[in-house]
Amino acid sequence: MRQVALAAVLVLMAGGVQAATLNVIGGQLYGASGVDVGGTLYDVEFLDGACVDLFTGCDDLSDFTFTDHTSATLASQALLAQVFLDGVLGQFDSDAMLTAGCPPLSGNQIECRLLTPYLPALSPVTNFTFRAAVNRSQFLTSLVDVGGSGTLGASQPNSILDQNFPSAFARWSPVPEPGTALLLGLGLTGLSWSGGRRNRS
Repeated sequence: MRQVALAAVLVLMAGGVQAATLNVIGGQLYGASGVDVGGTLYDVEFLDGACVDLFTGCDDLSDFTFTDHTSATLASQALLAQVFLDGVLGQFDSDAMLTAGCPPLSGNQIECRLLTPYLPALSPVTNFTFRAAVNRSQFLTSLVDVGGSGTLGASQPNSILDQNFPSAFARWSPVPEPGTALLLGLGLTGLSWSGGRRNRS
């Protein structure tokens, strides 16, 4: 019975299944930790500023966590499914202005686009693209592509990328996984412990 219980604990630890934890300060959504993107956990923070400042120069593939359209799409979908939600911490799906980094809305604007930058594989080195998760989309389109032109080292604020739609950057970082050696060690220790008890009885 103890072997079964130990195996269950190890499976749960290895799976790392958990809900994303929202980072909310003073009613503003600054990001989240433990966001599941295609089975891998990431932390994300929402920031205003220039790509060159927020992404280590914004001039090399290694500056971006996601480097192709598919992975950037998965990340953007994860924001819509796990982060931009209405709940006890705030109405983060209904009110785009509660997301940090989003500039003040004007006129009939009601949405903010959170940009995950990547480099298309066939794009010239001087071009970059953003996959945007649209928070509270007024056109019922939750994912859009923005950019595709402009130098990687562009220093202008992200709000200039699309004059018609307020936007902010989503900066992602992978969450370190529990060490495989640690999990294996725990498993071997448990099995040897239970085996030793069986031999003594």
